[in-house]
Amino acid sequence: MIDYYKHIMAFLGKDKKRVQLGIVLAFFESIFANIPVAMLLYAFAKLAGGTFIPSDITTVFVVMLVAVLVRVVLAWVIDNCMYLSIYNACERERLSIGDRFRYFPMGFFTKGNLGRVAAIISIDLTFVEEKSVRDLDIMINAVAMTTIGCTMLCIADIRIGLIAVVVSVSAIFLSKWIESACRTEAVLRQEQQGKLTEAILEYAMGISVIKAFNLAGDKAATLKNEIQETKEGSIRFEKRFIPPAFVYKAAFCTATALMVWTSLILYKQGKLGIEFALIFVIFALYVFLPAINLGGAIVTFLVGKAGLNRYEELQNHPLMGVNGQETKLANHEIQFHDVSFSYGDNAEDTMVLKDVSFTAKPGTMTALAGQSGSGKTTIANLIVRFWDPKRGSITLGGTDIMDMTSDCLLSNISMVFQRVYLFNDTIKNNIRFGKPDATDEEIMAAASQARCHEFISALPDGYDTMVTESGSSLSGGEKQRISIARAILKDAPIVLLDEATASIDPDNEKYIQEAISELVKNKTLIVIAHRLSTIRRADQILVIDKGRIVETGKHEDLLEQQGIYHQLWTKRMTARSWQMRSGNDEEVLGGA
Repeated sequence: MIDYYKHIMAFLGKDKKRVQLGIVLAFFESIFANIPVAMLLYAFAKLAGGTFIPSDITTVFVVMLVAVLVRVVLAWVIDNCMYLSIYNACERERLSIGDRFRYFPMGFFTKGNLGRVAAIISIDLTFVEEKSVRDLDIMINAVAMTTIGCTMLCIADIRIGLIAVVVSVSAIFLSKWIESACRTEAVLRQEQQGKLTEAILEYAMGISVIKAFNLAGDKAATLKNEIQETKEGSIRFEKRFIPPAFVYKAAFCTATALMVWTSLILYKQGKLGIEFALIFVIFALYVFLPAINLGGAIVTFLVGKAGLNRYEELQNHPLMGVNGQETKLANHEIQFHDVSFSYGDNAEDTMVLKDVSFTAKPGTMTALAGQSGSGKTTIANLIVRFWDPKRGSITLGGTDIMDMTSDCLLSNISMVFQRVYLFNDTIKNNIRFGKPDATDEEIMAAASQARCHEFISALPDGYDTMVTESGSSLSGGEKQRISIARAILKDAPIVLLDEATASIDPDNEKYIQEAISELVKNKTLIVIAHRLSTIRRADQILVIDKGRIVETGKHEDLLEQQGIYHQLWTKRMTARSWQMRSGNDEEVLGGA
């Protein structure tokens, strides 16, 4: 319990002082909760001694009323101190996680972490938000009520007080038993929640593929297994909790019965006055209730602690691009210096790129050509620091990109890739993503340059039309032009282009080629090449094979070398000839 308290205080940060004030006030609130018992003892003693007078009724009533009113006020202040603080802290930490996502390496998002992250934000932090303050209140109330109650009982009668003290001390060891029994299961329970969330996300996001390939049964079975595992884990958790919790509760119930029995025996033997016997019986029935509630709260302590541990692991995940400097670049020349990279360990045979060196000069087009899996996309990903090289360095304008902040680096780069993601927002706001402070006029101008103003204007709500999540309500060509409008609006000096027309129908290709021409004017352009028309215009073509640059030059020069590029060209020209004969004139080079 102490560990949980420390975790909560660390999580609260600057709000912890308000919560600590609430805890102190909760202790005083527990004191006032015992005042009615003291007044009952006062009334019983007066009645037993035959000295009870009418004014005593007023005294008892007024004191009890004041105690109740003070408790109401204290409860209101405690709730304001504690609940508002935890809500503020959870809001702040959720925003903090969202901000940190920008600095996580892309590898983090490819290791099955999405379900875990979703579970941390939507389950763990929600659990802390809803349960932690209540649990702290239960803990403080139990400690305060038990301490005050045992003290009062010992003062009134040491025999009855000793029963309360013995069971209270025993409860400390019993609570440790509950913690020991459930600690591991609490961690496993939270991990399983993450796996279940991952399975649900995968099923929901891939439902179109699942249905298209008639795999609904197979994938549903996977989801069903995770649901089954979650159920079994919850049952296992409860089975581990029930025995120690039963003994814990039984100890207090036994102590209550023993206190009542002892009080009545002592009264019958004439060793205890009627007033004390009555008050002990009444007091015994509720003095341990907060401590009994604490037994159930121990479980939520453990679950909350497991959730906070996962949250802290996420917060402590290594970041990229936070220790760099804001750099004013002299130019926008990109240089790779003997760059090697692998997605896993550093073993030479796992390197995706091996000793890659090249220069992309400002205002020129550099095309990356090669078969699928050769390393073209990896080069683009390294430029924007989705990952960092294992060896070598990448410079932008002569500055190592690892010495720049991520914000500084990315402010100089626009990216347009084949897979376009649009947010569940208006078309206007999706374009504005490229420049958050852009005016409506600037957005429309960018849309016009991207050749999408006409189809947007034809929509029922125009630029205020809502886009469903990932843009599924728009065609591929429309989404692509919106993404280009977003890049045009950003107007970054460097453009990374995973050629946008590779999987677009001929009707949209003309518009997209025009939009791209507007986008890349006077830019340092890196193109992951697919189509022949793009390759032929490039200032330099880098042919990538098995992670190495094996050929460099312009289109005509590479054809003369009779190397890999010539083989790709010949292969694709043969394919093009066949396509033209079949009525499908489409030029493609290399793989995605």
